[in-house]
Amino acid sequence: MIKIRTIKVEKDYKIFVVFENNLEKLCDISQFLQTGSFSELRDEELFNQVKNKGYSIEWPNELDLSSDTLISL
Repeated sequence: MIKIRTIKVEKDYKIFVVFENNLEKLCDISQFLQTGSFSELRDEELFNQVKNKGYSIEWPNELDLSSDTLISL
């Protein structure tokens, strides 16, 4: 698994991610917001509270996405 160096929240439920190997991706998270617990993240205030946890990103409601998932987006 590749470590996440930095993240930046963008508009329309996107997150710009820079990985440890210098790969840069604009990850569209909106596809996850239609089902299950991830639907809570449609609240932009909550979505914007995402944190870099190294090998994943995580929101205050304990939802997370791994770096492997983000790379595949």
